[in-house]
Amino acid sequence: MKSRSVLITGSAGHLGRALRAAFEAQGDGVCGVDWHESSDVVTDLSDDGSWHDVTFGKYDVVVCNAKLYGWHAHQHLATRANQCIINIASIYGTLGPDPMMYYGTEVDPTPAWYAAEKGAMIALTKHQATTLAPVRSNAIILGGIFRDHSDEFRERYEAKVPLCRMATEQDAVDLCLFLASDKASYITGACIPCDGGLSAMA
Repeated sequence: MKSRSVLITGSAGHLGRALRAAFEAQGDGVCGVDWHESSDVVTDLSDDGSWHDVTFGKYDVVVCNAKLYGWHAHQHLATRANQCIINIASIYGTLGPDPMMYYGTEVDPTPAWYAAEKGAMIALTKHQATTLAPVRSNAIILGGIFRDHSDEFRERYEAKVPLCRMATEQDAVDLCLFLASDKASYITGACIPCDGGLSAMA
C-alpha cells in the first residue's frame, strides 16, 4: 500500500499514541497534534483559535481523536478527492451513562459536555459524508477502554457487555486502520460501534 500522510489530533493520549504507532508501522507519515511537547504541532485544542495552526488539507487521512474541530477546520478538510476523515466518538454520544455503574468507584460519571460533544461528532460525520464527498467521513463509536480500572468498576461495566470485556486500544486501532484503507473505499457516513455489543442491549 502506498505511504500516506496522516494527521492525528489528540496524539499524546493513550489512544493517540497507539494510533500513531500503528500508522507509522505500515509506513505512513504521521503528524501528531496535541498540547504535549512530544507532539509535532503543539497547540491547545480546547481553544477554537488553535485550529488555525493545523493545515488539514495536506493530509490523506485525518483522525480526529480530540475536541470537536471548529468551522475553520471543517472548511479546510475537503481538499483532496481521496481524503479520509475518521472521527473518534463515544457510546455516550448516543447513550446516557448508568450512574449506578460509577457509584462508589474511582471513576467519575461521564460529564454532560462530553456527551454533547461526542453526539455532535456523530452528527458531523454524517454531514461531512454528504457535503464533502468524494472525501469519506466515518466515525468510531467507542465503548469504555480498560486502563487499570478497579476490579469493581471493570466487573460492573463488563456485566453490561455481551462480549464480557472492556475495549482495548487495539480494538479501536484495528477499526481505524480498516476505515483508512482502500478496503473501506465505499464506506462513508458510517458510525460504527466498537463496544462489544453494549449499545445493542435493550
